[in-house]
Amino acid sequence: MTISIREYAPADLAALRACFIALQDAVRVYEPRLRPGGEIVDEYHAVVQKRCAEQAGAIFLADAQGEVVGYVTVLARVPYEELDDPPGEYAYVMDLYVHESLRGQGIGRALLARAEAHARTQGASELRIGALAGNVGARELYLGFGFAPQLEILSKAL
Repeated sequence: MTISIREYAPADLAALRACFIALQDAVRVYEPRLRPGGEIVDEYHAVVQKRCAEQAGAIFLADAQGEVVGYVTVLARVPYEELDDPPGEYAYVMDLYVHESLRGQGIGRALLARAEAHARTQGASELRIGALAGNVGARELYLGFGFAPQLEILSKAL
């Protein structure tokens, strides 16, 4: 199967919505308190579009002979916001998703490489990504791609 990575176009909306829903439902395995993808897809799509417009972002799709099999959203100019943060901006991989049946074939790495290339062309000098602690596959992919742990947030149910 030949995979190409291409930029999102408005004609891809239905496929992107399906990916949004699948990603949200997949991460609910690790955090069941999250809302189902079908409940948030419209609002989430609006938020993604807004953040892309404001923060030099882009959405790239993994395409297998005309079928969208994954996507990545990258924001290239996210301002640091906390008083103890360094000055400036960083790039952030907001979402990464590959259809479950196609994982382990390099599609995630190809999407990350395209996100990194976009961030570099926008002048970013740092790229960040987050993963739920229980999502071992995602964490392994990110570490293997050169990401390193920076901050760990711990949680305790009360």
